[in-house]
Amino acid sequence: MPDITITKPSWTSEIPEAIDAIIKMDKDEAAKHAEKVIAKYGDWIDTVSEKYSVPSAIIKSILYMEITRINMLDTAADLAVWSNLFPKKDSSTGPAQIFGRVGLEAINFAVEKGYTDYEKLGIVTDHVLDSSDPDDVRLIWKKLHNDKNANIEIATLNILCAADEMTGRIDFGNYSDEELKHILTRYNADTRNITPYGEEAFENYIRYSKPAAE
Repeated sequence: MPDITITKPSWTSEIPEAIDAIIKMDKDEAAKHAEKVIAKYGDWIDTVSEKYSVPSAIIKSILYMEITRINMLDTAADLAVWSNLFPKKDSSTGPAQIFGRVGLEAINFAVEKGYTDYEKLGIVTDHVLDSSDPDDVRLIWKKLHNDKNANIEIATLNILCAADEMTGRIDFGNYSDEELKHILTRYNADTRNITPYGEEAFENYIRYSKPAAE
């Protein structure tokens, strides 16, 4: 029986490298896009930062983390929620990728603490919003989806909520590095353990905290 040697075409060895290049390109483009969005809303980020005493570097870090992770599935989920024709009624949306329910709970937290109120946030309602009410959740989801300024502001309220939950206080001038990592983690996940997301977000917080010239 003849000795048959099957040789893989040379181009097959280049496939992993090509895939890696595509992934790197996508990540690079996502990073550039995130920086453009952050720069575009820089003045608003500073306004919200001053209003709620949350460092702009924290807000920018969250925005960078969330924007660079948006993919086609997120877009499809938003379309499904927007159409209101499918069982899916909520999704993470906008630059800060917030669910309507999460945004609503953050708003109510801030209102209860006296940081803001519905009127100041441009929310028209004759009752206390309820995260178990689909209509209330949709009201906030549409605001998060349609209004980038509102999305960033409500994201900041969610950061306040996360800070209170993870540390028992709002005190961004005196948090330890570990506490900040816990807060940044909590924005993304319901856990009391610091995740890789929290570690990376903290690194971005440090980056955004440096003077622009550095």
